Amino acid sequence: MKQITLEDVLAAKERLASLQAELRCCYQLPIVSFTANIPGSVKDSPVVRQLLQTAVNRFRTIAGSSIDIVEERFMYWPTGPAAVLVADGSPDELKRSCIAIEEAGFHARLFDIDVFSADGRQISRSTLGQRERTCFLCGEPAVLCRRSNKHTLEEIKANVQARLAAFAATATDPWPQAVWDIGAWAVEAMLMEAACTPAPGLVDRDNAGAHNDMDFFTFLMSSSALAGSMFRCAAAGYRHGGLPAELLPVLRYIGKDGEARMMKATSGVNTQKGLLFLLGILAAAAAYTLKQSATATGEQILDTAAAMAQGIVSRELAVLPARDPVRLTAGEKLYLKYGVTGIRGEVESGIPSIREHGLPVLKQVLAAGLSLNDALVHTLVSLMTVVEDTTILNRHSMKVLLDVKNQAKWIMRHGGMLAGTGRAKIAELDELFIARNISPGGVADLLAATYFLYLVETSNAEMAGTI
Repeated sequence: MKQITLEDVLAAKERLASLQAELRCCYQLPIVSFTANIPGSVKDSPVVRQLLQTAVNRFRTIAGSSIDIVEERFMYWPTGPAAVLVADGSPDELKRSCIAIEEAGFHARLFDIDVFSADGRQISRSTLGQRERTCFLCGEPAVLCRRSNKHTLEEIKANVQARLAAFAATATDPWPQAVWDIGAWAVEAMLMEAACTPAPGLVDRDNAGAHNDMDFFTFLMSSSALAGSMFRCAAAGYRHGGLPAELLPVLRYIGKDGEARMMKATSGVNTQKGLLFLLGILAAAAAYTLKQSATATGEQILDTAAAMAQGIVSRELAVLPARDPVRLTAGEKLYLKYGVTGIRGEVESGIPSIREHGLPVLKQVLAAGLSLNDALVHTLVSLMTVVEDTTILNRHSMKVLLDVKNQAKWIMRHGGMLAGTGRAKIAELDELFIARNISPGGVADLLAATYFLYLVETSNAEMAGTI
């Protein structure tokens, strides 16, 4: 990094002023000039260049379609990077936008953005009734601190380095807080579904259920591998500006990447492919709904998910007789054999098993004082009473599925996890399912989705001050 002198700085200021004058003369429009406040003899670095680019990008975002940016010039001088934009807009409004950028965070104090009218008049903060910029260190007017040499150069440089570090940290965060929250809730839901015990026939903390190729740790590895996909699905939903149905193709590409990561993490074992599809849609639907209305209830998210999947059954299942039967998936074969639409039909219908059973039951038993573990197990059994579980159908038959439903209904009639009789029967059911190789994997996916929606709803309620 080149050490620069005062003469270098003064020469660069002259070159910048000359460029500003040239562009004003050429376009007869206001000029917005971007530089960085970097004290000391080293003023150019990759981080400083990124800092300047960030300021310009924020201006572009604010400008949107209301301000026409006619031309942009970027200079990368040893004295520090600079950018000059020709903007067709009110100079006063341009300056207000730039002040907002200069005050948007700890690192933004390093932005130095000047606005000039078409006739060369510099628009100052004071002419707009705004206070002048404050000192890096003490909050007093910067011009007074400079004149009195109130702070040493070393103190100022240390503060600038802290602000640059804060900027570098901020640059690692590609998503709004809502995306982070939704992605984290989706991962938590995957982990909680795997952890709740006893989960009849399923992998839990006690045993591997009716599985000989996976265990609890396999699910931890799988969930970790799918975390990035959950955040990406949430980001896709948050950024999407079109119709909900247009999101599904995007999510499927994200899902393909996620499935490959899952398979790599589990050495080829399919632990959560169905859950990736279901939670990915719900994560995107939650983010899309939050962006549209700033709140997202379970009902709203399920409605959005249904809109995203509109027509999926007719597009992907109704056409199956014309397909090569050898290439059909297990779910597609079950549709042809039983007419069961599986997770596609659930999502297109707004997931009634969650809307009418899963979510209301989970809320009810948590309010009744059950621990989270017991509430999840109780909700799992409740979902078993109504779900056409394709995992069970694929392994067994409709007769076995009906038997599972009836046993779950008996448990719920006897209190489920709210009563000693129900608890004992759930433990027995786990042993029975393991012996009969019954795994209600479809129900497990819906339990995770139920808990995810509960987390989103609870967060909304807390932010509204209702809990």
